[in-house]
Order: sequence, then C-alpha cells, then structure tokens
Amino acid sequence: MVTTNASVSDTSTNFPKVKKLWSDVDITNFGPYYEALQARLIDRIWNDESLKQEILTNPKAVFERETEVTFPADTEVRVLEEPENTFYFVLPATPPVEEHWYRYEQFSSWWPIIDTFWYFYYRLGGSTKARAYRECLQALWIVRSWTNETFRQQLLTNPRSIFEGEMGIPFPADLKIQSLEETSNLVYFILPKNPQFEKLDSNSTVGEWWKASHGLWWWYTSLRFRQPAKDTVTGVVG
Repeated sequence: MVTTNASVSDTSTNFPKVKKLWSDVDITNFGPYYEALQARLIDRIWNDESLKQEILTNPKAVFERETEVTFPADTEVRVLEEPENTFYFVLPATPPVEEHWYRYEQFSSWWPIIDTFWYFYYRLGGSTKARAYRECLQALWIVRSWTNETFRQQLLTNPRSIFEGEMGIPFPADLKIQSLEETSNLVYFILPKNPQFEKLDSNSTVGEWWKASHGLWWWYTSLRFRQPAKDTVTGVVG
C-alpha cells in the first residue's frame, strides 16, 4: 500500500490545485480526493506531452510528486499506454481477507458510472444495449477473483470470454484484450485515451464504450484502492 505526503507540487498554473476543503470539511482522507488528484493529473497529461513521457519513463516519481502518495521502496510502478487495438485489464493483487469488505466498498464506485451509461443507452431507445450495461458490474469480477481461484485464472488467461459471456455483448473482433496481474510489489496504471481522440461514434459497439469508460474509471479509482485500509474494516466478502 502507499502512504500520503504532506504537500504536492504544482508545476502548472493552468491546472489549479485540488481543493482540500469542501464546505469547510477536510476531505484529504476520502476516496474522492484522490480521484480528483487523478483527474487533474490525466488532464495535464493529455495537454502536456513532456509530462506524459515523464510518467511513462519515471512513473513512481511523477505519482509521488503529483498525487500525494509515497509507494514502498520495493514497489515497482508501471504506466502503460494502450496500443490502438489493445485493451489492458488490470487485476489487482488479492488483499488480506480482513480487508475484503473495505476494498469491496471502494470498488462500488463503479456502479454509478454503469448507471450513467445504462441511462444513456436507454434514452436512445437501445434497451438491449442498456441491459448489457446493467449487468456488467465489473467490480464484482474483481471481488470474485479474491475468493475464486478458477475464476481469477479465467480473467487472466481468457478475459474476453468473461467480458462477452457475463455481459452478453461483443467486443471488436480485432481488439486484443490482455489482463495484467498485479502483485504485492508491482502495480499498473493505464493511461486513459484522450476523449477527443477516442474513436467512438454512433456505430461503435457497446464493448468499445465499456472499454473506454472502464479505462477512465480504473485510472480514477486505483489510487483510492492503494491507500492503507482504515482501522474500521469489518466483514468479509466471499
């Protein structure tokens, strides 16, 4: 896990610092604060090629400078940019059993994002597509992988079969889907594509839209997931 730093440097006046007080409440220990830091960072990366190259070549230093976290010395941080026809699916290391309930709550932020896409497709009259989004609570796949080794191996070796089988929607035939397994000392961050250059239009498949939304969601959520578990952890998932 990672720890927080006292301050974060601001290398660009065009991207204001993330506020630490919301309605006079200190929110630096809340998940959305880290998501706001990640949103600011990816916004800068999309608009600053030098920063993008820096985080690809020296990710640990950039994250520690920009997002108020310090990774353990023995942790390797890898940042990858997806090739045009590749989708990287990151499978986190299984947390200790006593943390399952707490981590499950962190992943639940995926649900409101799914609701947004469900509403979008339903409004366009695509009830069939909408149902596919309604069923694809991907967060549950990660949680299931903590207690079901067979399922975890399927996610690692043949993720397409899980995605298409469980969601009931197709992904582009020419899209390579690759799972990346994290360990206790190896973590991955996948750079989400700039929405201005994402090739999504009215003819895109639901799978393409899901891939795009997943990439941005995981970029936001993964930093929250890497914070130390709170002392109030109770319950076990599985």
